[in-house]
Amino acid sequence: MEWLRELLVGSSMGHVLLTLSFVIALGLALGRVKFRGVALGTTFVLLVGLAVGHFGSLFPDLLYQDANGVRHFVNPTILHFVREYGLILFVYAIGMQVGSGIFAAFKKGGLKLNLLALCIVAFGVALTVAIHYIAKVDAPVMVGILSGAVTNTPGLGAAQATYSAFGGNETILSNAYAAAYPLGVLGIIFTMLTIRFVFKVDIQREKERFLVEAAQEEPATAAQSSTHLIVNSSSVAKVFIGMMLGVILGSIPVHIPGVAQPLKLGLAGGPLVVAIIMGAFAPQLHMHNLLPSNSLLSMREIGICLFLAAVGLGAGPSFVATIKSGGLLWVGLGAIITIVPLMTVGFIGYGLCKVDFFTLTGVLAGSTTDPPALSYSVDVAGNKKPLIGYATVYPLTMFMRIMTAQLLIVFMP
Repeated sequence: MEWLRELLVGSSMGHVLLTLSFVIALGLALGRVKFRGVALGTTFVLLVGLAVGHFGSLFPDLLYQDANGVRHFVNPTILHFVREYGLILFVYAIGMQVGSGIFAAFKKGGLKLNLLALCIVAFGVALTVAIHYIAKVDAPVMVGILSGAVTNTPGLGAAQATYSAFGGNETILSNAYAAAYPLGVLGIIFTMLTIRFVFKVDIQREKERFLVEAAQEEPATAAQSSTHLIVNSSSVAKVFIGMMLGVILGSIPVHIPGVAQPLKLGLAGGPLVVAIIMGAFAPQLHMHNLLPSNSLLSMREIGICLFLAAVGLGAGPSFVATIKSGGLLWVGLGAIITIVPLMTVGFIGYGLCKVDFFTLTGVLAGSTTDPPALSYSVDVAGNKKPLIGYATVYPLTMFMRIMTAQLLIVFMP
C-alpha cells in the first residue's frame, strides 16, 4: 500500500495533483448550490481549499518535512507555481476575450470607469492610513491587510521587497495578507449583492439591454469572431507566444524616483496587456486563427480554479492560527478596507454615474484586481460586460496598487 501513502502524504506530484483536483471538483460542486437564489460559483473553490489546507495540517501523519525542517501538507513550491500559472491563464483569456471591444468601450466611458476605480484605490489607501493612526496598528501590518483586503498579491510582493530593503521581516506582511484575503474576496461579492438589492437591479432586464447593444455593434466584429472556429497547433502556439511576451513585459522594472524598489506589471498585468493588444489588433497583425470563444472560456475557468485552489491550500494551514493569535482584528480591519470604498463608489457609480450593473461589477472586481469576484460577476451576467469593465480598469489599477503599497512602506511611520 506504499503507492496509496505516496498519493495521500508527502511532496510528490501525485499528491499535489490529487489534492488540487479534489479541492476544485468539490468546490465547483458546492458552488452550484444556491442560497436564496445566489450561488458563489468558483469562489467556493477558495473556501474548500482553505478548509482542506487547515484540516490537513492538523494530522501529523499527513505532513512531510522539507529540508529546513518545516512541515507542510502540500508542497509550497509547486503550489506557488500552480497559483501563478493559473492566474496567467485566467487574465490572458480575459484579455483575448475583451481585446476586440476594449478600445471602443474606453471611448464610450473608459475614462469614467477608470476614475471610479481610482477613487476606490484612493479611498482604501486613505482608510489604511487613518486606521494606522487611530488604531495604532503597525504600518507593515496595515500594508499587508490592505493588500489582502483588495486581493492584490503583486502589491504585497512589492511591499515585502521594499520592507526587506529597509531591514524588516516581511513575514508579518504575509500573515496580515492571509488574514484579510478570504473576506476580501467575499466582501467584494457582498458589495455586488448589496448594490443589486438596494437598487433592485433587474438582472433579466440588464441581460436584455446587453443583447440590444450587442445587436447594434458593427458586423465586422461578428465576422472577425466567426473566423476563430478551429483550434489547431498554430492557434495554441500563438497563446504561448503571447504569454511568453506577457511574462517578459511584466518583468520589466520601471524606476520611480523616491521609491526603493522598481515597479512592475507583474506576471498578471503583463500577459493581460499583451492579450488585449493581440485581441484588439489581430487582423492588423495577420493573426486570423486565434482561439475561439469557447476555448478561451475553458482556459479562463481552468485558470481561476487552479489559482483559487492553490491560494486556499497555501493559506489554510496558518489561517486559523493567525486569527487566534490576534489576527481577528486584522480580519475585521480588512473587511472595512474592502467594503467601505467599494460600497461608496459602487453606489455612486450605479446611482449617479448610471453605469450599468454588469459593467460596474467588472469595475469593482478590477479595482481590487480580484479574479474570483470577476468570475462570480460573469456567472451572474452570462455575457462579457463584466470582463470589459474589469479589463478597462485593471492595468491602471494594478499599477496604482503596486505603487501605493510601496509608498505606504516608505512614508508611513
